[in-house]
Amino acid sequence: MSQSPRPEGPLLEVDGLAVTFYTPRGTVRAVRDASLEIRRGEVLGLVGESGCGKSTVAFALMGYLPGTAQVDGTIRFAGKDIAHLTPSELRELRGNRMAMVYQDPATSLNPAMRVGPQIDEVLREHLGLNARSATERTAELFDSVGLADPTAIGRRYPHELSGGMQQRVMIAMALACDPDLLIMDEPTTGLDVTTEATILDLVVDLKDRVNAGILFVSHNLGVIARVSDRVIVMYAGQTVEQAPVREIFKNPSHPYTAGLLSCMPQPPGEGEATTRLRRIAGAVYSAEERAADTCLFAPRCPMAQDTCRSEAPDMAEAGANHLSRCFYWDDVRPEIWGEPEPRDEDRSDGAEQILNAQGLQRLYGKERRKYILFGPPVRPPVRALNDVGFRVDRARTLGIVGESGSGKTTLARAVVGLVAPNSGEIRLLDSALAGEVEQRTSEERAALRMVFQNPTASLNPKLPIRHTIIRSLRKFAGLDRRQSRERAAELLQAVGLDPSYLDRPPGELSGGEKQRAALAGAFAANPDVIVADEAVSSLDVSVQAQVLNLLEERQRELGTSYIFITHDLGVVRYISDAILVLYAGHVAEYGPAKSVLDFPSHPYTEALLSAAPVPDPDAAPTLIRLPGAVPTMREAFQGCFFAGRCPRKIGPICDATPPPARTGPDSPEHVIYCHIPVDELAAMQREGEGVDPR
Repeated sequence: MSQSPRPEGPLLEVDGLAVTFYTPRGTVRAVRDASLEIRRGEVLGLVGESGCGKSTVAFALMGYLPGTAQVDGTIRFAGKDIAHLTPSELRELRGNRMAMVYQDPATSLNPAMRVGPQIDEVLREHLGLNARSATERTAELFDSVGLADPTAIGRRYPHELSGGMQQRVMIAMALACDPDLLIMDEPTTGLDVTTEATILDLVVDLKDRVNAGILFVSHNLGVIARVSDRVIVMYAGQTVEQAPVREIFKNPSHPYTAGLLSCMPQPPGEGEATTRLRRIAGAVYSAEERAADTCLFAPRCPMAQDTCRSEAPDMAEAGANHLSRCFYWDDVRPEIWGEPEPRDEDRSDGAEQILNAQGLQRLYGKERRKYILFGPPVRPPVRALNDVGFRVDRARTLGIVGESGSGKTTLARAVVGLVAPNSGEIRLLDSALAGEVEQRTSEERAALRMVFQNPTASLNPKLPIRHTIIRSLRKFAGLDRRQSRERAAELLQAVGLDPSYLDRPPGELSGGEKQRAALAGAFAANPDVIVADEAVSSLDVSVQAQVLNLLEERQRELGTSYIFITHDLGVVRYISDAILVLYAGHVAEYGPAKSVLDFPSHPYTEALLSAAPVPDPDAAPTLIRLPGAVPTMREAFQGCFFAGRCPRKIGPICDATPPPARTGPDSPEHVIYCHIPVDELAAMQREGEGVDPR
């Protein structure tokens, strides 16, 4: 790709940006005072909680705000004020010199068009290429973002691509015209760790290869540490700190930044105990409130003094290339959010078994034969689960990890009865559960509740959120109308939402707020087991810490058990007592959490751990990357289910013979399904030997 000459000054300059929306429900001050600059060849990370104005800044830079928005301040791109451009000049700028990659590629791609022609259209519109040249250029773009067989990819519809492939198509579209500025709004939020790692590798490569300026918006501090050169932290529509990435993580100079970092689950050091997550109390200063002449973070700040409540701080020099909107930036330390407290990990054996599953198998679709009713089979059903078993003890948490397509959600749905296993058994205490939820008793349905990955799809869009919570309270807890309303308000407060949210429809809540409302609905039935499918993936780190601490408190007080599905291995490490690793519907590894996360582990577990982003800019990125995607399991595997992608494959035995179950060295309950003996696996992984990084 061609590179434009490097300009003398910044590529993008934003000074005093303010964005105000005038709506029938009132005035919303989404951005109050944001200033930033981006130069060519650098990645600027933009972080903050939900509702801080990050995405609004990104849309303002592209000129995508609706007519109801009032934009103040200046946005200068390559020396030109975007506010003074005509509509035709702005259209020419978008997609040509400025491009954006959105959070959800599935809603950004036209579902009725093949993905190749969608990029061809951009090339013909902005570069005037003919049909043949546009098709050739599209194939080059697909190849540049790591999509195998670019010609075949171009003939597919979006629904025929995985989430990671869709995101790469969006990045290819954004790069179509060699833009000078690339804006990426949460581009890895919905991706599993292996796909996320390849996308982040691509971003780092693009920075050097196309010499563009990149604005990377994310609430994941591990991702920001991996890709950014500089970081800006936003709070309540204001930029409150900006500095080089290492300064932000090693020497934060605003209490809010230090608070965000303290909310991240951290792996314990050698011989150390896991510490409880600290959290930032309260909620983000409301965008509906007029900015007071004070520090907007003062109500939540542990350092707040009288000056903070009577004056508004400006951005101050806190060191070389380091700015902080705090009067007392020099006093900021991690300890302001409390001393680290060891987490209660007294997990003595002998806990009561509450849920047990054995031999679960689930098939999707029916076997098709060549001549409809007879002839040889030509299309077997999809094998979503293959002989999966596990147990959950009272007041314990089972973490389930694996890439998209590994069978995690199918397993969760089988447990709560939304899909019936074709074979196998699930027992709740001493009773075998019927496969379908309609056939289970009211007590059994109350004992098993589920929090879905997408809260938008699980909340009725036409009814206020109180409907979900109060319905469960009246149905399962037997409370009357008044008692249900009072208890619903208490549950909302427990998940960090104001009781006034009871009367709001889901459309007025952010993604994180919807997820918290869904958790409150699950708690309403006081269940024995909550199945949480990616329940914290959409939450920023401060709310995530609050929710994880809430889950832990309820587990300690009420004995609630959890089946916790997530692709965030930091969260899995923090919350789980046992971990089940799934791949292609098979159990790759199962056992106590510490055993699974230490040496030795299954090569697939090793790859997942190596791909997880670490909130430390000094951490060297690992080399293990898995090629391809999880296979669709129509045919039974002849050998090891992971052989086709395994970085430690040892020979033909992996393709021809199913792996044996090997017991880990530190626990008889730790099982690894691999041909490599556990002592050899441990030695390889400890020394990093024998890995094909692909």
